[in-house]
Amino acid sequence: MPDFEALAGVDQGLYLILLLLTLLPALGVKSLVFRPIGGAMASSARWTFCLTGLALLVSLGQWGSTWLLYESFGWLYIKDKLLGFLPLILLPAIVTAMVSIPRLWRLSTRHPIVVPFVAVQGMARASADEETAWRQEAAAPEMIVPIQALSLGAFLAATLQFILPSVTLQKEMLMIAWGVLLAGSSALWIWHSWRQQRYGQSGILHRSNLIVRFLQGTFVLLLLTACSVTWLKLERQSSLLPDQMSMTNHTTIDTGKMQASAVDHAQHASAATPIQTIRVTDLSGPQTGVPDRQFRLIAQKAKIHLPSGKVVEALTYNGQYPGPELRIKQGELIEVVLENKDIPEGVTIHWHGLNVPNAEDGVAGATQDAVLPGEKHRYRFVAQQSGTYWYHSHQQSAEQVKKGLLGAFVIEPATPTGSPAAPKLDLSLVHHKLGGGAGITLNGMDGLLKERVVPGTQVRLRLINADSFPATLQLQGTSFQVAAIDGNEIHEPNLIANQTLLLAAGGRYDVTFSMPKQSVFISQSKASNEHGLLLSPDGTGEAPVLHPDLPVFDPASYGSPQTLPFDLLTRYDRDFRLVFDVQLGFYNGQLDGLWTINGKVFPNTPMMMVKEGELVKMTFINRSYMDHPMHLHGHHMLVLSRNGIPTTGSPWWTDTLNVAPGETYEVAFRADNPGLWMDHCHNLNHAASGMTMHLLYEGVTSPFQVGHQTRNQPE
Repeated sequence: MPDFEALAGVDQGLYLILLLLTLLPALGVKSLVFRPIGGAMASSARWTFCLTGLALLVSLGQWGSTWLLYESFGWLYIKDKLLGFLPLILLPAIVTAMVSIPRLWRLSTRHPIVVPFVAVQGMARASADEETAWRQEAAAPEMIVPIQALSLGAFLAATLQFILPSVTLQKEMLMIAWGVLLAGSSALWIWHSWRQQRYGQSGILHRSNLIVRFLQGTFVLLLLTACSVTWLKLERQSSLLPDQMSMTNHTTIDTGKMQASAVDHAQHASAATPIQTIRVTDLSGPQTGVPDRQFRLIAQKAKIHLPSGKVVEALTYNGQYPGPELRIKQGELIEVVLENKDIPEGVTIHWHGLNVPNAEDGVAGATQDAVLPGEKHRYRFVAQQSGTYWYHSHQQSAEQVKKGLLGAFVIEPATPTGSPAAPKLDLSLVHHKLGGGAGITLNGMDGLLKERVVPGTQVRLRLINADSFPATLQLQGTSFQVAAIDGNEIHEPNLIANQTLLLAAGGRYDVTFSMPKQSVFISQSKASNEHGLLLSPDGTGEAPVLHPDLPVFDPASYGSPQTLPFDLLTRYDRDFRLVFDVQLGFYNGQLDGLWTINGKVFPNTPMMMVKEGELVKMTFINRSYMDHPMHLHGHHMLVLSRNGIPTTGSPWWTDTLNVAPGETYEVAFRADNPGLWMDHCHNLNHAASGMTMHLLYEGVTSPFQVGHQTRNQPE
């Protein structure tokens, strides 16, 4: 399969090349009439012919690249191109090839006029007629307008490609583009018909002098500039986020594509039982009873001293980076009291990957207000799951997580596994890039960690990627098993070695092995052997050199299959399709590259509406140039297929799925945890610039607000 980024880059590059190649003949063809009759005009026509032909070849190349995208990645990767962009080029290209190209060829091969020194009246009249014929041909709107319309179509197609790539999802913009093309072509036809009448005669042409043409060009440029500035101001103004709004007030409500039987059932149920409304604050954990575990986390500023000698101004829980590891047993009632000592923007705690009751989810403006300095907030819930999770602030998370407001959260099984007599090492490893120039750290260390481990010890390393980008990790020195993904145990995991582990931003892998008699080293694949964790029988030794090119571990075919609660053949109650693109535009008044969902950014992204108990399917399509680790709060998704190929190994349950460029995933879950849940890219900078949507259960409301005039900025 071709590399998506390379193929899509070539495809987009062809739009720019075509725009340039059509612009040159579009400007040159209208000046042919002013060239001297004979060889000079024919020569200019030949150059215009060649440039126009080259532009038509590039347009054919666009169709070729579109076909390759279709063959390699499917219909959804070319839908907007085929229905939106390419027709704007196709129609003018066909007319240009059939009408303009033959006329240019005739003009370029026409024999020059030879005027005799002594001309009789009849011969002079014949020369004037031939000169008129040349100029009529050179000024013909049938030759000029298709070429200029092709240039206009190329401009519109390139604009839509880079400004509005999901054009078929916004049909009003497509209609505007076609309106501009048709109106522009009509205006050009009228203009060039008048020019043909004016200049299509024999004799000396009286072309406007240079100063007049300069003033005309300046006027057109100023007019275009004024229109562009006005449009940019309007776009900037419309991009400003509301000063205050509810997270439930998305402008786009998506109910999913329901099957006919599901529609009938939903309508019948709706008529029989009116929807009961409930506030997210009522969807809480147990508010009474003595907790089994209590923790107190104080959010505060602190200076972090790293082993390398770097000192970083950080945001911390309890003055630590990462925050203290919270370790509990499955089934225990946990109580965590969050205090904010001195972080003026406010803080929260989100339990990443844990399906807590909605009120305990820790999202500012959705499930609670941000905790300001001097305030406290209490979280209470029963740990129903076991596995590896982590916690972090969900207030200005792109900044606060970057600065250190995060920590590991481990829930051990209620019933211990393995031999109780065997020695064990259960260690969490938090991969994170700390802001302030600190770089990549592992458990807050930016050097080589060494630990003594007795051979034969059963080792479980809980790998947590708390960074906003995928982490590629290598484990050298032993074979191992990937025992769990995102807190979900793998059924009968295979023993593997010499594979790179790709962790999504926010994702977790548990790897297990029996400690050998030699050293074991784990580190980021691109790091040197001076960074990472070295386990050895005596706690010393040198880390091995990492392999640069190892195959990437594939969870889609790992482990043994089990009976699934639903699969690709299941009839789903809701079916959501989510297309990820990148486009140039404004977000909250700032011009930037926007990472969009179905062509929109928050709060215009889809609000996915569901009812409790429904089966929900989602399809992720990444047509952009970066990974998007999609994190659904409050639920775990079963991965059904990747790039159209069903998963075959152990059931792959995840809460943070890395969707790489050119990848398409189908996932499903049961809507069994009522509330208002974020579903966003866990590249937190993408989320902060609008790559956020929500899953809302019918009847659920939130009393909290987000916006500049509130205390809540969840991203």
